[in-house]
Amino acid sequence: MWRVVSGVVLLLGAAGDAPAQLPSGLGTAVTARTGPVEAEMRNVDYRVGTDIVLRIAYLRGALVPTSDAPPWFEDPSSFVLSIDSAASLAALLNSYTFHYDGSPLRGLEIRIAGTGLELEGTLDKTINLPFKMRVALHVTQDGRLRLRPSSVRVAGIGVRGLMRTFSIELDDMVKVRGGRGVMVHENDFYLSPAELLPPPRIRGRLQSLRLSGDTIIQTFVDRSRRGRARPLARGNLPRNYMFYRGNLLRFGKLMMHDADLLIVDQDPRDPFDFFLARLNDQLVAGATRNEPDFGLVTAWPDFHDLRNRRR
Repeated sequence: MWRVVSGVVLLLGAAGDAPAQLPSGLGTAVTARTGPVEAEMRNVDYRVGTDIVLRIAYLRGALVPTSDAPPWFEDPSSFVLSIDSAASLAALLNSYTFHYDGSPLRGLEIRIAGTGLELEGTLDKTINLPFKMRVALHVTQDGRLRLRPSSVRVAGIGVRGLMRTFSIELDDMVKVRGGRGVMVHENDFYLSPAELLPPPRIRGRLQSLRLSGDTIIQTFVDRSRRGRARPLARGNLPRNYMFYRGNLLRFGKLMMHDADLLIVDQDPRDPFDFFLARLNDQLVAGATRNEPDFGLVTAWPDFHDLRNRRR
């Protein structure tokens, strides 16, 4: 329908119609809606807490909304992350899994010892008892990480044989609060990696693990996304980046329709240190530009560099 107002010709359409003659780069933005935002990351230290880091060599997954609202960076509970990553297990168990009033284990130190782990800390009983435990690592058929003790010492005394003699099992000694991603059954710890992390949650099944240096590398597979793992990246990209594509994505007060957001590392000499809870600080300290196809490219400093500048 045409209408003339003060000599100016306006083209009016029904509510929700796309404006006439949109630039080609904006055609799909008109129909964008809430749904999974495809994600690709390379060489990223993805912090979900000050001391909890997902060390990502390469990730191809998605931010999957947890409601009918789009993923919002500032609200980690608004999405789950389909992920293939390596995580710092010691910081994770100390800072989140066993970090609550009444936790039976405190001050955990975890070291790789041969083909397994050595756990050392304090067992919170009537009196606090130092303990040291060697465990072997296994991936269960249902995708959990099983820690099976081969030796247990409490207050410097080996108690594994004593436990067998008196039919005492580890779950009699260690009572863990539910909902933290860890369960003790008989003499084994069972860790559910997808439930260990604070938000954003991860979705995927633990498929395998290996030990490399001082890191436990855990590989996840999200079978619900089978066939969607083709690379997102276009052209030549820097060594360290995060790339988000498609549907609706919120960050700060902005909403990106048909998301096309590339975040690159200002200093690629080490992995990109990204802290979800402080992303606005990194954004403010970075530089942003629009691309001819209306994509957004932003270069950010590492989070640890920001902390060092403040100090």
